[in-house]
Amino acid sequence: MRRLIALGLFAFAFGVSLAAGASALLLEGRLEAAWQSGHTSPELADLLAAAEAANLMAQYRVADDGEKRAWLERAEAAAQKAVELYPNSAEAYFQLAHAQAEKIRFVGVWSKIVLASSIKENLDACLERDPNHARAYMGLALWNLQLAKRGLGWLYGANLERVRPLFERAVELQPRNIEIRKNYGFALIELGNYPAARRQLQAALSLPATSAPARLHQARARELLAGLP
Repeated sequence: MRRLIALGLFAFAFGVSLAAGASALLLEGRLEAAWQSGHTSPELADLLAAAEAANLMAQYRVADDGEKRAWLERAEAAAQKAVELYPNSAEAYFQLAHAQAEKIRFVGVWSKIVLASSIKENLDACLERDPNHARAYMGLALWNLQLAKRGLGWLYGANLERVRPLFERAVELQPRNIEIRKNYGFALIELGNYPAARRQLQAALSLPATSAPARLHQARARELLAGLP
């Protein structure tokens, strides 16, 4: 009888976990479970949560470059499926660009060239569908930053002068987004503007972190702030 009760309780707990869905698992910080739950689903919310979770796994939970790339390819696959099933979803295109923007660090030269163009195309597609998508402006700012800093701006039309206006637009749209503030701080560090970077990172730390992803971004902001001269 005790064994049956125990099995029943286990089944109940497992059922609750599945019922919660990939989005709830993501917010709880159960990133691998969120990806596992969502990446085979036909539902848009599940696919987006799976892509976000896999991306966060690569950024914050694994250290090996091979593992990072593997998780980013999972994020890319989930986002690509979302784009194919829901071509009008701005967030699907953002998640695809987001995965590619992280993955580009772990591929060869030719793949970097292809991915750089694809990232821009997907961010533009996102903004065509939602002109007020704050994270897409963040993504474009980082795209301009990374390509221009590497001397490739001329090839793609990337420009360091666009970084701050794009981030300012992202902040205007979502001033309480910890990830945007953290990445703005990172970009300002790359641009050598440490006082402005400090302000953005302090803003990121002052905001309430109400989900596990927000707490991960906030922890990175704290590391960046501690490293400022």
